[in-house]
Amino acid sequence: MHRFNIQFIYILLLFFVVISCSRKDNNEISTDLIHIPATAEISKKEPAMPKFEFERIEHNFGTLKQGEQVSFTYKFKNIGKANLIISTVVPGCGCTVAQFTKTPVKPGDSGFITVRLNTENNKGLLRKQVAVQANTYPAETKLWFTANVELP
Repeated sequence: MHRFNIQFIYILLLFFVVISCSRKDNNEISTDLIHIPATAEISKKEPAMPKFEFERIEHNFGTLKQGEQVSFTYKFKNIGKANLIISTVVPGCGCTVAQFTKTPVKPGDSGFITVRLNTENNKGLLRKQVAVQANTYPAETKLWFTANVELP
């Protein structure tokens, strides 16, 4: 009986060895669902993506007195082929807050991003950015503003 168990184990091991050796691993990743519009390949069909077209991406507030609060509205148009959705607008400092169009912007329609600068704790030349994250390519667009803050 003991001899039978040993033979059974050998046969079972041989079976697993044969099965594992004949099995082909497919380490390839399917690219059927991946679409990267910025590749070097030329696609016959342009992807339907939204695209920002800002009237301007930089603004100069000029000379301000410390403690002043000023705002500016960056206007944009969606010149892409799909709805443009802004996910977040991240000011580059705590002295700035932003408001923006929160609804999807259809192709051909316009939207806005308003930044409000509080110069309370600033002095001298400021150059700040506002990072706009949306479903566009590239996914992040940077807006800039400058100001020269003087003591009162």
